[in-house]
Amino acid sequence: MEGLSLGQLFSFGQNLLTELENTSLSSIEPEYQQKVNQGITYLNQAQALVAKLHLFSDNEIIDDINTNDLKFILISAYLGDLTLKLNGKDNRANILEQAKIFIQNFLTTCQTHELVNKEDITVMQQLEVNKKPTVAQQREQKIARYKREKELKQTTQQLRQQLDEIKQDDEDRDVDEMERDWVQYLIQLEIMKALENWNAIEQEMIMLKEMEIMREMMQKRGQSSTSPTAVDQISSRANWGRDKPLLNKEGRPLQPFVITGKREQLKNQVFGPGYNLPTMTIDQYLEQEMERGNIIQGGGEPPEKEEIDDNDYEALDAETMKKREWDEFVEANPRGAGNRGNKG
Repeated sequence: MEGLSLGQLFSFGQNLLTELENTSLSSIEPEYQQKVNQGITYLNQAQALVAKLHLFSDNEIIDDINTNDLKFILISAYLGDLTLKLNGKDNRANILEQAKIFIQNFLTTCQTHELVNKEDITVMQQLEVNKKPTVAQQREQKIARYKREKELKQTTQQLRQQLDEIKQDDEDRDVDEMERDWVQYLIQLEIMKALENWNAIEQEMIMLKEMEIMREMMQKRGQSSTSPTAVDQISSRANWGRDKPLLNKEGRPLQPFVITGKREQLKNQVFGPGYNLPTMTIDQYLEQEMERGNIIQGGGEPPEKEEIDDNDYEALDAETMKKREWDEFVEANPRGAGNRGNKG
């Protein structure tokens, strides 16, 4: 590795990252983790060379940077991507912190060289102070980010294809400007990805802190912190219920749900860990309500009317009077008499 140039170190690290993003290997497989560590090694060495050569200055804007050097701005972003792919259950918090540092360094460098637009700067500022945008703002940002990312990817692919064709047909043609545009589009894509990763890191850190609080609570109660009914439930909380629908095609519940009152919700927000674990299934809830008498049962065909005995003259007279009263009511109130909708 000592004999490799800066360009070679960068290309090897970039190629490994691309390979990992398109591989069918699981992230926990040794081969996958070996490639992650190899890519980090290449890019760390490349970053050390960039610092040694002083390729970038805080006084430079994008136009002052050489086209051949411009791509090396991506090193910190790639290091953040690869670090997040590391498999470390016991030191996950440290991995997240290190990835966050790489991401922040990349975004700061891009901002210094005027590569970050106003919308992305707003998102950066919100992340820096841990300020969550409103639901409407999140929706607008997500839609705008999706459209922009789609356009950037299409443009990047088109430029890359044109560059490859030109190099095959005419090796002497000057493609410096096209190369520069292609790298800048790559940087814009990485800026968007870095902001998404930063947001995901913040959310995962919150979950890890909640898990640590739960472990401490269980230890105080004398419960093992490695109990599968405790820590495993919390660790799966982030994706609970998001990977499957609530009901199947027959209307049967596929996952439990929580029923709480307003008072209970307020109490949990003050004294609880900030979330509710599932307590019962829909069937259990309905069964409980049925036992309490809160569900009316019945339905089906109405019961047959009991026939009147021919010798019961009083009952026969009462039935006759009832029918006469109903007939008189129908004559006095013909159908549609109360409908004034078409009569002004």
